[in-house]
Amino acid sequence: MRKITLVLSLAMVVTSLFTSCSSSSENYSSYQCPMKCEGSKTYDKAGTCPVCNMDLEGVQSKNNK
Repeated sequence: MRKITLVLSLAMVVTSLFTSCSSSSENYSSYQCPMKCEGSKTYDKAGTCPVCNMDLEGVQSKNNK
């Protein structure tokens, strides 16, 4: 019985660690290169920068802050 309790407790701890470390699900209205390769140009969808191939980062609009 102790082994079952220990396994269940461990499973709960591991599950809570994974769920607490998940990225926040913020909805961004635009995305832009973190290196500003194209100045302040933004995109409607996440992807990669056509100049440096870095992942585009979400940009919060001034209304969402």
